[in-house]
Amino acid sequence: MIDKKEILKDLEKSFEEAKKTLKFKPSFEDLEMEFSIRDFVLSTGFVSEKFSRQLCARIVDYYRDWHGYLNSLLLPNPSFFAGQTEAKLFNSSEERKKIWDLITLAMRFSSMYSLIGLEWSKEKEREFIDKSYESWINTFKPGLAYILGKVNEGWNKE
Repeated sequence: MIDKKEILKDLEKSFEEAKKTLKFKPSFEDLEMEFSIRDFVLSTGFVSEKFSRQLCARIVDYYRDWHGYLNSLLLPNPSFFAGQTEAKLFNSSEERKKIWDLITLAMRFSSMYSLIGLEWSKEKEREFIDKSYESWINTFKPGLAYILGKVNEGWNKE
């Protein structure tokens, strides 16, 4: 049986060690609020010995998951009627560019995460955590809110 209290205590300790080693800016609560770090660690059932990599994996999962959805707005699956319906809401080149800009940002972090896995650079891990958090807060999340607001409005008119 997994002891949640022990895992969360290990998470707190591992986070503090990673923050001290990498010197990234966001606090645990900042990252928890946006990327649900506790839920991720509890669902996997352990805190990795390479916690900073586990943290980066959680962050990149958010970007990658949204990338798939955003991509379907630009290139809807012809067999998925709901996707085609949503894609029609974004016909202007200006709105399609907004979606593309978010996809580009998601892919920037996705490729950076993969590169870090090949190079094992602590400096790049710090940069990844700092920049991905900052971009999430200032650009990506507000962009998603705009897009999903428009999608929800479209579904409410159906």
